[in-house]
Amino acid sequence: MLQRTLPATIGSLDEVITFVDDLARAGGLSAVRAGRLRLAAEELVTNSIVHGYGRRRGPWSRITLEGCVEQSEVWLRVSEDAPPFDPTRCHAPQDLDKPLGERTPGGLGLYLAQRAVDRMAYDYARGRNNVTVYLRREPPPPDVASDAGRSSG
Repeated sequence: MLQRTLPATIGSLDEVITFVDDLARAGGLSAVRAGRLRLAAEELVTNSIVHGYGRRRGPWSRITLEGCVEQSEVWLRVSEDAPPFDPTRCHAPQDLDKPLGERTPGGLGLYLAQRAVDRMAYDYARGRNNVTVYLRREPPPPDVASDAGRSSG
């Protein structure tokens, strides 16, 4: 399992991306699936920093990232002690069919984060928000070496 605790600042996003990229690489995720994991992580962390901690953020504010590669999936958990907030209860913005300039601000990022991953789970325990996202691992490509000895016949 990988783990990293970072200051709850926008300046930490580069380290978040590095952590997520390392996790995706360890899990053998395709570039597309790695991008989906990165999108979800960036949105969850940014949402925690800007809206969760908001003006209450201080040098003591921290976000912890945990990630693991399992047989069939890769998971990433974002944990912080901002006020309780369950992003899995966010629904699609009602005005998605309108041009960007006519939409009501807010809610799109968490909606996209939910859509980017296979599953998102939330729990609040011991004073911490814990959001875990899951992406299925793709099967490995066929072994080229084992195919080299076969002849088409």
